[in-house]
Amino acid sequence: MERVQVACDNCGTELVPNAAYCEKCGARTRRARRLVRLAIRVELVFFLLIVAMVAAFVWIYAAQK
Repeated sequence: MERVQVACDNCGTELVPNAAYCEKCGARTRRARRLVRLAIRVELVFFLLIVAMVAAFVWIYAAQK
């Protein structure tokens, strides 16, 4: 079960429920940082799949010559 962050880690101001940023100092909440890390991982996996696919096509093309 995920605990809801009620105060900003940076300035201590009370946060709006499900906030991504603190309204006072603009710092990201823990939830927003976690979502950014997840998005970066997804992009990295997608990039690696594209690189693998291109490498496979190059290998297949070279093997046919």
